[in-house]
Parts: sequence; structure tokens; C-alpha cells
Amino acid sequence: MGKKSKKLCFKNPAWSKIQLLLIVTLFFSLLFNATFVFAHDLSISAGYGFALFNPESKPYRLRYTKGLYDFYHFSLARENRINGRFYLVAEPFLAYQARPHEGIDLGFGLSGKYYITKNFYMNLGVGIAYTTYGFKEQGTHLPFIIQAGIGYRGKRFFIEDRFKHYSNGGLSRPNMSINANIILLGMYI
Repeated sequence: MGKKSKKLCFKNPAWSKIQLLLIVTLFFSLLFNATFVFAHDLSISAGYGFALFNPESKPYRLRYTKGLYDFYHFSLARENRINGRFYLVAEPFLAYQARPHEGIDLGFGLSGKYYITKNFYMNLGVGIAYTTYGFKEQGTHLPFIIQAGIGYRGKRFFIEDRFKHYSNGGLSRPNMSINANIILLGMYI
């Protein structure tokens, strides 16, 4: 009776994180696969991102603002027309962080896209990512994402300017802003 058994349950913090990651991955995988069945357009894009609108004064000085923070973004997106000019976009992505230290972000975003005119659009979305870098300013490797952008679409090609905000949603401390601007070039296939 003196032996303590280790149970795999939500009381174990490491197991809780693994379970949460598996549930989120399964949910977004199912959602993304559903969009493949009903989607209108498939696109690929590549872009360059850099730090923007990050607090620079103490106590909010972020470690990476002492040097250049930049990354390269690659994504695959599926658009599904919901109503008239409004589309639902599912977008898994991979980002390679070049500076101040190398790292990789792997994530998924879900956004609404609204065509203001035939060619100009704006979008707003949310997502989640796993980052190998593990920003000290976030206290986690699994930040949430809020993003917004504007873009222009020709027949097969598009260009977009997107603002991305990383946050841990108050689940961990510290929870300082990690903000970036991304310029994307892409094409519909």
C-alpha cells in the first residue's frame, strides 16, 4: 500500500499538455479535411515576416527587439464560399524563424475573407501554433494567433499584407505581445 502509482490524467501537467495538443490537432485536422471536400480554391503562398508594434520600453522590452526578428512563412490554404463575397479559409502553415535565433513554427489558422471588390479583400482570423523557439515573453511553446490582413487577387495570383499577433491567452506568465507583419505572395492551383 506504500507504493504510489502514476496515473495518466489531467492532474499530470505534462500529460495534460500532450492531451490538449492532441485534441487541438485532431479538431483542426478534421476541420481542414472537411474544407477539402467543400472548398472552392486551393492556394499556396510564401512570405517574409518581421517584428512590428512590439512594446520597446521597460518592463515590456522583448528579448528579440534588441536585434532583428524576422521569419519566412509558407502556407497552403483552402477557401470555401459561404455567402456572396464571404469565404471561410483553412490554412496550415510552416514558418522558419531566421533571427534572432533559428526556430520553426507549425500551425493552423481559420479565417473569414471578405471581398470588398472583385479583386480586393480583407480577412480576419484565429489560429494556434507550436513554436520550437519558445519565446520567453510568452511562457509557452503553444501560442494562440489573431491575424488580420488586406490583399489583392488577380486570376491566379495574389499579394497580401497580414498582421499576426501571438498570445498565450493568459494561460501562462509572462504574456507579452509578439507581433509581426507578413508580406505574402501566392498563387491558386
